[in-house]
Amino acid sequence: MLDDGAKERPIGASLECAHDFDARCETCRLRVLCLPAALDADEIAALDAIIEYRRIVEANRHFYRAGQDFKAIYAVIFGAVKTYRSYGDGKTCVTGCYLPGELFGFSGIGEHSYSVSAAALMDTCVCEIPFDNFEAVCRRLPGLQNRLLTIMSHRIIDYQSHLDELRWANPAQNRLAAFLMSLSTRAARRGESATAIRLPMTGQDIGNYLGISAEGVSRAFAGLVSSGAITKRSRDIGILDMEQLKQLVCRIN
Repeated sequence: MLDDGAKERPIGASLECAHDFDARCETCRLRVLCLPAALDADEIAALDAIIEYRRIVEANRHFYRAGQDFKAIYAVIFGAVKTYRSYGDGKTCVTGCYLPGELFGFSGIGEHSYSVSAAALMDTCVCEIPFDNFEAVCRRLPGLQNRLLTIMSHRIIDYQSHLDELRWANPAQNRLAAFLMSLSTRAARRGESATAIRLPMTGQDIGNYLGISAEGVSRAFAGLVSSGAITKRSRDIGILDMEQLKQLVCRIN
């Protein structure tokens, strides 16, 4: 279920991407992070059978908007997705950033409609998992249901950690260090470099997500570069001193 204005490309269309794509859960390189992790072959086959849509959505297009009927959850194959909430005064609040191997769309499960909007930060490929079909399979395969609950539990813990960072990390540089450490950890989980990472969001979105101004983000990056903790070239970040970042993050607690 994509927003009416969304554009998509068939798998295999020309698109710059360094990730290998495989249309089957069984052989997808991201399976250890996604729903298939810890499932046996029969459970993976049952899951694969209900994933009807794998598509590429162009940058800045929506998967869904807040208030739309909940029909599916999504798994990112490559690219990045942000979720955000809009307010009546025209302001928005970025609530999440989802990278390859991560699932989003859970906000619709309880109320049967999405409570936030989700948009592609760059050209992004996802698996769309129809939730009615997924529930039916879960009733037959408890292992799949347990896996979903585990992922949702981890998401709650991650979100709580993010809220704690916003509460206790007053210096913008500390908040930014925590964000970079999160990106580093998630890259390592995907089997990618933990020290050469690419920012999935603009400075404005990062500031919105971290609760600081875009100018504050720029100054925080400049401070980390000046201290020798990182290098920055456009959106490409090189982590030179992981220990320095860890010390900034530890000051949050």
